[in-house]
Amino acid sequence: MMTRRRDCQGSGSARRRRSLLWIVVGIMILLLPVPLTLWNDYRVHQIAEQYSQQAGNGVNSEQNAKLLREAHAYNEKLAHTGHHALPPEPSTPGFNDYMKTLVMPGSDGAIGRVTVPSAGIDLPVYHTTTSDVLYRGAGHMFGSDLPVGGAGTTSVISAHTGMVNASMFDRLPTLGRGDDVYVTVAGQTLRYKVRDRRIVGPYDYKAITYERGVDKLVLITCTPYGINTDRLLVEAVRVPGTVASPPDGWHLSLSWWMILDLLLIAAIVCYLLMSRRRRKKKEQEPPVVSAVR
Repeated sequence: MMTRRRDCQGSGSARRRRSLLWIVVGIMILLLPVPLTLWNDYRVHQIAEQYSQQAGNGVNSEQNAKLLREAHAYNEKLAHTGHHALPPEPSTPGFNDYMKTLVMPGSDGAIGRVTVPSAGIDLPVYHTTTSDVLYRGAGHMFGSDLPVGGAGTTSVISAHTGMVNASMFDRLPTLGRGDDVYVTVAGQTLRYKVRDRRIVGPYDYKAITYERGVDKLVLITCTPYGINTDRLLVEAVRVPGTVASPPDGWHLSLSWWMILDLLLIAAIVCYLLMSRRRRKKKEQEPPVVSAVR
C-alpha cells in the first residue's frame, strides 16, 4: 500500500513538472515578441540617429546645401509635370531622377528621418514605399514632394502597422490635433503640427491634396490594426519661423498589444501562484478520519 502511494505521488509530481514546463514554454512564447520588438525599435532608432549624425558631422554644409537645392528643384519640376501615384519602377518617367535625389554618402540609403515625440516614433525614411523598404523603416511616396519643405508642397511618408517584430507606425492612431511631427533631411529639421486625420480607402489617392501656399506633411499607415483594409492619413502643417530640434535619445515605449501581452502573462503567473498556494495548503491539512462502527 505504501509503495503504491509513493508511486502515485511520484507520478503526480512528474505530471506537475511536465505541466509546469509546458506553461513556462507558453509564457516564453507569449513574452518573446515584446523584447524582440523593442530591440528592433531601438535598432531602427539607431539607424535614424546615424542619419542625423552623418548629415550633421560626416557631410559638410556645402554638400547638404547641394542636396537641398537638388530636392527643391525636383519638387519644382514635379509641380510643373504633375504629382502622381505611379508605380515606383525604373520604367516610370522621372523615377531615375527621383532615386538620385537626396542620396547622402554613408547614409545606407536613408534620405531623412521622421520623429513624432508624443507617439514614440523615430524612423529613417527611404525612397519609395515598396515592401522591402517598409520592413526597414518609413518610405517616402514616389510622386509626392520630397520632404524638404516649401510653400504648396505635400510630402507623403508611410510605414507599416502590425508588424510582428517592429512598432513602426503602430502608435500613429494616438496622434491628435496639435501634436508635433519633425522631419530631418540633409541637416535641416522641419517642424509640423497635426491638423487633421481621416480614414480613406487603400486606393483613394485623391485624398492626398496640395494647397497653394501651404507646406504639408502626410503620414500614412494601414488600419484597422491587423486587418489593414483601409488607410489612416494624418495631415500636419508646417510651423513657420521656428527652429526645430526634436528630442534626442531612445525612450522605451510600449504599444497597446505589448501592454496587453504583459498583463496576460501577469494574470497567468498570478493564477499559477494562487493554485500552488491552495494545493500546498490542502496538502498540509490533516487527513479526515471517519469513525468506523
